[in-house]
Amino acid sequence: MANEPQSAVFTTVLWDGGSKIADFDLHLNRLKKHAKRLRITLPNNLIEMIIQQLTENNGGIQLLNITYDVAQDEIRLTPRQLPSVRNCDIHAMTLSMNYWVGEITGTKHGDWQPYLNAKTLANDNDADLALLIDEYCIIDSDRANLIVIDEDGVAYATNSNKSVEGVTQEILTSNLEKMGIPLNYGKLNERLVARCSEMIAVGVGLGCCRIVTIDGESIGHEHPVAYPNFVAYLAQHYSNSNNWVDLCELPV
Repeated sequence: MANEPQSAVFTTVLWDGGSKIADFDLHLNRLKKHAKRLRITLPNNLIEMIIQQLTENNGGIQLLNITYDVAQDEIRLTPRQLPSVRNCDIHAMTLSMNYWVGEITGTKHGDWQPYLNAKTLANDNDADLALLIDEYCIIDSDRANLIVIDEDGVAYATNSNKSVEGVTQEILTSNLEKMGIPLNYGKLNERLVARCSEMIAVGVGLGCCRIVTIDGESIGHEHPVAYPNFVAYLAQHYSNSNNWVDLCELPV
């Protein structure tokens, strides 16, 4: 990926290997919002460009990175297999958050290498996920959003605009009320995390994972309550054909 943040904007979707993408409208809306923050003008025929680049892959459900390259004025589609670490207990480590000027931080932009480096460093230290920290608060992670459940069963998500908004997080948080879980937005600080009952990482790639240690220290309760409900809800969501868009059936 290019080094200049405003050289590209992207999103990573769940793809059936054919012509169907999960939650395509949500991803498209986020792509447009992030492009606006990056001062990138997306082509009017964006969906047609995606369809033209889409080729069948018989690998089943997998990830598909959709990138709009500004200089080349082209769409690049890059498929990759789902990670082996998905919908399971994971270990995290903390790293300092990297920032860009203006409204760049918090978007899916062209200078993504710092996030990739954070993931690599975490893996090199036998951790599954890097939590990105600033002023003793978790702002983001290398590829997932965080939902913290406190001892009273209340869910917390960051209120920082420097955190990349996640489609999977949006799917879950918009339905927490139906699960009987109140939701607050605020700072994910040391006190909240240290006293939480559960800390959950959600993303298209990771799915829904429970963080059980941070920097080698155990967090949360031994028997989670919200986590298995989140996993079950997402499984039901993706099994519903109404949440998959067949791009070949879209008007272009």
